[in-house]
Amino acid sequence: MKGFFSFKKGVSIALAASMLVMGACGSSDTSSADAGSEADTNSASETVESTETEESAESEVSQEPEADTSRATTADGGQYDKVTVGLQDDPSDLSTTGFGAYSYMIVAPNFYETLFDLRDNDYTPILAKGYTEVDDLHWDVELYDYITDTNGNNITADDVVFSFNLLIDSGKAARYDYFESVEAVDTYTVRFTWSKPIDAIGALEWPWCRTYIVSQKSYEEGNFTEAPAGTGPYDVTEYVVGSHLTLTAKDNYWQTDELRDELHKANVKTIEYDVIAETSQHVIGLGTDQIQYSQYVPAENIADFEENGQYADGHAVYITQGSALEVLMANNSEGKITADPNFRKAIWYAIDNEAVATATGTYLASYALGTPFFADYYESWESAENNYMASMDVDKAKEYLDQTAYAGETLVIMGASDEASKSAMTMIQALLTNVGINVEIKAEDGVMLEEDMLDPTTWDILYKDCGGGSQVGEWNRFTNYNEFGTGYNMSFIKDDTLQSVYETANSLDGHTEENMTAFHDYVLENGYYYAVCSPKINAVYADCFATLAFAEGEFFRPGACEFYLD
Repeated sequence: MKGFFSFKKGVSIALAASMLVMGACGSSDTSSADAGSEADTNSASETVESTETEESAESEVSQEPEADTSRATTADGGQYDKVTVGLQDDPSDLSTTGFGAYSYMIVAPNFYETLFDLRDNDYTPILAKGYTEVDDLHWDVELYDYITDTNGNNITADDVVFSFNLLIDSGKAARYDYFESVEAVDTYTVRFTWSKPIDAIGALEWPWCRTYIVSQKSYEEGNFTEAPAGTGPYDVTEYVVGSHLTLTAKDNYWQTDELRDELHKANVKTIEYDVIAETSQHVIGLGTDQIQYSQYVPAENIADFEENGQYADGHAVYITQGSALEVLMANNSEGKITADPNFRKAIWYAIDNEAVATATGTYLASYALGTPFFADYYESWESAENNYMASMDVDKAKEYLDQTAYAGETLVIMGASDEASKSAMTMIQALLTNVGINVEIKAEDGVMLEEDMLDPTTWDILYKDCGGGSQVGEWNRFTNYNEFGTGYNMSFIKDDTLQSVYETANSLDGHTEENMTAFHDYVLENGYYYAVCSPKINAVYADCFATLAFAEGEFFRPGACEFYLD
């Protein structure tokens, strides 16, 4: 079996795929949490006029905690009984096609699995044993022959084909532009046919690492929206929409102990996810031990859980840089005022990222189109000429506005309905009003937002979180006009030059600082996108945790954590 490509650059920020972080009292030689010392976001340029200056990311993120190796943990054997985790939004739909709410990305990998996991832009086998390149357009993937789901059904090549068709037919098969077809070669081997040779970074992220594999029999006989039956280490035992989701560790998880992946363990018997919309209630929930983990604690309340804080006893804090990026996009459909580059730049120069980050309390301001979480982010972008993300300038905003046909009409800014997103959009609304641009806020839940964002009649400005396995992969989400099968990207842009410079930067041979910078410069020249901020993971956790485990740097995996047993 062949391996796959990965970055050669020697910068590792918080482990771009999997991060095991030692808790308040625990330690391990396998701990790799470098975020505290390496995730360094430069302060904005002197032209930024901020309502409140944030500290740099370097001073805000935590150093790796030290562990108490004298205490017994689940690493020595055994399971912890139960932990309760606070969520800010409801996943709404637990099916394999339920992508939409951010919380879905947190809960789904507990009960679903994919052929591979994406780690540092390499493909880590999970359901697959590995893969073989037959030729440029045909690759074979061999499954383990003993995979079973919750109902005891054996997963075969036919189930893989069924699962792929399920996602494709749902219309949610994002980034499938290399995918042509998949077929069963024998009982446990599938053959993928690609539309072109795999020549891009993370090209198979969605087909191989985001497509959940399930039994056709279980799917057709069950109700996966509320009670899915997957191959993951946990079963869904109760789901009350808008309230809570309870997961129970399987006694008969299919993979053998010696081959079991670190992020697919079940070190706690029961995981309960409580949906708590208001961040202030997360503080109360932690303080009263209603929940044992939350990454939604407002910045002003973090001190309550640190030394000498009112809830310090029995709690610890880990703060790190997330990988996602909150992006503002202007609707470039014909006839829209936002299709005018001068109007877009008027919007962008009016925004103060530090003020927005302060308003949310859980984000770090962006100073370029990206996040320092990724190794292929370059700090030189922050000082680029005409970088409106690092230089709020009210006078420039008004100058650009004067060059447009804007007549004071009210525009719609659309985004998610969670508290942080609404706080960010409210601050953006105030900043735009300050330069004479009127906007109204349209906040929607995750599922509806995913549908409406593809309808150009529903919004003028979109505030959307975007992610990926690398910086260039994150750009793909909103830049690549092959992403949605509509011929346009998320901003309804059809610019062949933009597509070309993106594809060059995303190619295996062209993924260089020079080409990445060329893309960034072209975006600035045309005022296409605006990065607002990245999540600052304010993780507060009870002292039952010996380690914390995250997938892709920010998606908490309770079952992969270690717990104290004494």
